[in-house]
Amino acid sequence: MDKGRVSPAAFDAGLMAAKEITRTANISRAHLYNLLSRGQFPQPALRVGPRYTRWKACDVFAWLGDPQGWIDANQPREKVMAVV
Repeated sequence: MDKGRVSPAAFDAGLMAAKEITRTANISRAHLYNLLSRGQFPQPALRVGPRYTRWKACDVFAWLGDPQGWIDANQPREKVMAVV
């Protein structure tokens, strides 16, 4: 974990803002929200009103370590209906 790229307050609290995530992951804010809408990024842990959203740093770094592995592990399973 690169402690220099995450603000000290967020690192200590274990929460990250979208700005910190986009800087750390080197992705745009639009791409972050597209990933969220497709269920390919962890959902926010804290949302207070429309302007204060934070993610758990451990969830973000788990996703950064292996994005496809995280997606595979967290995608909802499709229900298969048996035909009788």
